[in-house]
Amino acid sequence: MNQLTTYIFLLLSCIITAQSDYGYCIDGEEIVFTFNVTDYKTVTIDNTEVELELADINIKNVTVAGSFNKWSGKGWKLTRKEKYVYELRKKIKDLNTDSGASFKFLINEKFWVEPPPFASNIEKVNLNDLFVEVYNLELNTAKVQDNGNHTFYLEGYSNANEVYLAGSFNQWKSREFRLKKKKNRWQITLKLPAGNYQYRFIVDGKWMEDPHNSNRVPNEHNEFNSVISTLRTHYFMVKDAEFKEVYLAAEFTNWEHGKIAMVKDGEYWIAQIQLPYGAHQYKYIIDGEWKIDAANKLTEYDASGHLNSVVFIK
Repeated sequence: MNQLTTYIFLLLSCIITAQSDYGYCIDGEEIVFTFNVTDYKTVTIDNTEVELELADINIKNVTVAGSFNKWSGKGWKLTRKEKYVYELRKKIKDLNTDSGASFKFLINEKFWVEPPPFASNIEKVNLNDLFVEVYNLELNTAKVQDNGNHTFYLEGYSNANEVYLAGSFNQWKSREFRLKKKKNRWQITLKLPAGNYQYRFIVDGKWMEDPHNSNRVPNEHNEFNSVISTLRTHYFMVKDAEFKEVYLAAEFTNWEHGKIAMVKDGEYWIAQIQLPYGAHQYKYIIDGEWKIDAANKLTEYDASGHLNSVVFIK
């Protein structure tokens, strides 16, 4: 498979995954921002209401700015992949949000790219103090997906006409995720980034907590929000051999030495970590020496050629 074929495959996957959203897709634990020049027609000059044709702009650089980086494109520069296509990959955790965001592309640090009016994820914002309407693109990290990582169920309510799901993962939008009725239950499966989330069901317009989930927190309406986590607790354990100190280093700590000190408990050194679904490379640092996990036969090499142990969370 050549480079162009590979890129086209990734782009097509992006379109399918994004469910027709413009400007981005979700790829595992990453956000892929994609700016295709042919998808957009106009730009607005920064700090003005003056619109120009995108075709008249000599594109020197493209950045993405949004609520996740205080609307500053610095450090969020896209790389040109093809003649008209630019791309930037970021970890979802870098967005510092678990409930979506608003964003726009910025050309030459001066021209804001206006979303196409037919984009499914267009967002209108009223700047009340300026009596101005601004249009952005919405970024939602929660997606309906049959093979997602969490299924929400509501048993009963067979006479209900409609049931929706809203939560911190979609900024509590009440009409975005509609559950399907299957026999004596309503259900929907979402793909959610790693994190902890609050949610509620909306049955024929009435908001309610999940009656089958005892994990809940009070809300501002003197009611309760249900709580779920897409993280799983994993115990890393090293059998002691009169070690003085043991640390855990891994992809999820950016391989930082000394970030996670393991605690001695009887015959073992233990670290209890919450991890998202998927494979995670790690090593132990025992009295200053980096070692793979002798009790784990699953290993793989990283991009630098180092052999690491692997734990798979499912």
